[in-house]
Amino acid sequence: MRILLLTHSFWPDISPPQKRWAAFSREFASASHQIDVVAPSVFDQYFFKISHRSAPPAGVTVYRYPSIGKSGTMVGKLLKHAIDALRSIPTALRTPKPQVVIATVPAIPTLAVGYLVSRIRRTPFVVDLRDAWPDLLQDSQVLRISWLEPLVSRILTFMIQRSDLVVTVSEGFAQKLTSEGARKAVTISNGVDIDRYGMKLVAAQRGEKLRVLYLGNLGRSQGLDLVIRAAALAEGKVELRIVGQGTEKTNLQELAAGLGVDVDFRNPVYGPSVLDNYAWADTCLVTLRSDWDSFDHTIPSKLYELLFLDRHITGLVKGEAAEIIRASGSGQVIEQSHQVLAEHFLTLYSERSRLTTGLAGSQWVRRNAALPTLGQQYLRELKLLTDRYQESK
Repeated sequence: MRILLLTHSFWPDISPPQKRWAAFSREFASASHQIDVVAPSVFDQYFFKISHRSAPPAGVTVYRYPSIGKSGTMVGKLLKHAIDALRSIPTALRTPKPQVVIATVPAIPTLAVGYLVSRIRRTPFVVDLRDAWPDLLQDSQVLRISWLEPLVSRILTFMIQRSDLVVTVSEGFAQKLTSEGARKAVTISNGVDIDRYGMKLVAAQRGEKLRVLYLGNLGRSQGLDLVIRAAALAEGKVELRIVGQGTEKTNLQELAAGLGVDVDFRNPVYGPSVLDNYAWADTCLVTLRSDWDSFDHTIPSKLYELLFLDRHITGLVKGEAAEIIRASGSGQVIEQSHQVLAEHFLTLYSERSRLTTGLAGSQWVRRNAALPTLGQQYLRELKLLTDRYQESK
């Protein structure tokens, strides 16, 4: 089987979709399938250093098309993804004839390209949907023009319903899409590439204060203002570190200054530096704001990494993400109130035994979220799809 993958992030990027598809591609290739990946060119100097020391997974051919580079604004990101999608079409049409086309979303315009390419090349079309689109559009109001969000939502819904298979990362969202007219929706969650993770964590000695870490995107989705307000109520017993970049970073810094909270803001980190931050922390935050309904079916990908590293997790999440934290026994899910969160911090400060999770998280990941096993499941679904397609011709 020859598989065409359209994605906005692949080797040598360092991102959750890249990690997911590097593991899946390796499983596909080990079963003698060929994967052609169409992805934008890479500009980041750090990524180029990585690329000089490594190679794409065996059995994978990467086709690059020119990208306009990164943008720090939401409008800029939308324009970038739209222009990149248009530029990707000639490259996707020049690849060898595939048996199946997969478009992984976000970026949203990639879905339109995947649908177009699959129709032109007369192959089944698979949507790899890692977020709760199009519901997330309405919640986030990222498309600020009043008529644009309903239009884009209808286009997304049209393409999802016309796809031959939708792959989601949460059970609830797969069920929702099926009830709304998707031909077939299955769940293949995010997870950890346990065979190739290769990094071990040695926890640092605990300090006088409770060390609280958030590492990830600093956007509207995370609702991190609540965390800063909770730290302000924690009687000086919390040391809060926020690592990352995003549209809300400046607002968060201004909020911390206004409340007189000494928050250690740091720029994004990669590789071993991520582990250094995890090792420093007593508890790691996984947070999504509570007032967006789409987050009932959203599971932050970093949750699986924290579980695999047996970190204590403070979950400001709901739905399936909250269920995973409870089922794994790797922390607590807290009501999204800065007063309740402050009380939680003070409890952890005074009762440090609550921070010990043992091997509960890593054992849960090995049972439920090992990417090599999930890749084999994905491949079975693709084989069923292509076999049905051949029979129908």
